Amino acid sequence: MIRRSLHRCWTYGKIHRDRAEYINATFLHDTNCSLIVSLYDDEKTQEWVANELCTLVQNVRNGGHAYKAPGPNDKRGPCPGLNALANNGYINRNGISTPEQVISASSAIGLGPDVAAGLAALAVIAGDALTFSIGNASGTVGAGTSKHNVLEGDASYKSCDCNNCPTINGCDNFDFNDTVWTTTYNAAQLNGGLFGIPTFQIAAKQRYDECVANNSKCVFGPIQFVFHYFTPCLFALTFPNGTDGKATEDIIRVWVGYFYENGQRKGMAGGGQIPKNWYPHDPPRTFVDAAPCILAIYLAHPVLLGAKVNGVWVPSAEQIPVNATANDIVCFTYQTIFKATPNIVKTLLAVASYLNPVFTVKPWNCPVFKTGH
Repeated sequence: MIRRSLHRCWTYGKIHRDRAEYINATFLHDTNCSLIVSLYDDEKTQEWVANELCTLVQNVRNGGHAYKAPGPNDKRGPCPGLNALANNGYINRNGISTPEQVISASSAIGLGPDVAAGLAALAVIAGDALTFSIGNASGTVGAGTSKHNVLEGDASYKSCDCNNCPTINGCDNFDFNDTVWTTTYNAAQLNGGLFGIPTFQIAAKQRYDECVANNSKCVFGPIQFVFHYFTPCLFALTFPNGTDGKATEDIIRVWVGYFYENGQRKGMAGGGQIPKNWYPHDPPRTFVDAAPCILAIYLAHPVLLGAKVNGVWVPSAEQIPVNATANDIVCFTYQTIFKATPNIVKTLLAVASYLNPVFTVKPWNCPVFKTGH
């Protein structure tokens, strides 16, 4: 017993003495903490390393961005990723951010520079080309991401359709809604409890069908298509822990922002957070990853773009071909973001500065969008 205690003390002491070396090796070489844990045979030592050292390494990696619940005046919106980034301080905690912050924060959660540029362009659309709100409008910074049918749209996976959940100030199209989430949750139960591509191949079509059937003002146009099929790829490819790549409910619910109480799912005010002991995927996810994911989900059950007019579903003239390629999806996304951009010179130029260097060159070579300016 004494010998084991002495051995443990020696081991802990060695870890303490070499702490800086472990942190540097893990941080600089992006080694997963699980690999360091596996170096030790003693269970107690493994537990200490996992609970103490790995947490310390993660804090070094993410700059000490601890979760902090938003205050009453902080903006939060429909996007789980943006809410989590604000709650962990990667973008301004008050919810008023900038495209540049979005780019920096995107890299922290394992998104490549091309995806980050696309998100920055969307931030420009939601704001005034310099700043934007991740929730409702605020002062002079534009409509915000919660503005219905600008960026936020119907058939969300976690929130109510605007028309179906009216409030005094408009609608609640951003809070966690368990009735809505149940559709995706049930689809996950058919796929081993994982929120991956097979789950969203089911849930994407079902949420679309629910919108068409139950929302008298359902709109599912190009911008809604982009978000409806891109969002699942964040769940499937980006939100899982980089250590195992599994989109389990334990991971996903932290991002989305809900918990269990007496067997019932309840949403957290202000959205979720980045899970503890979470590591980004390496290498970062890019449109090369996202485009096939979007295509796989859409082609499993193709749907028509359109909208309810006087309560009747009317298909749009523009449709996604059932033989679409990944390149088609990427160029459609590029064109759609531009078409959603307000016809303001500085806004169009800002969007072009983010999108054109990504989409109009190899490997996509999308035709340059003509802004008229």
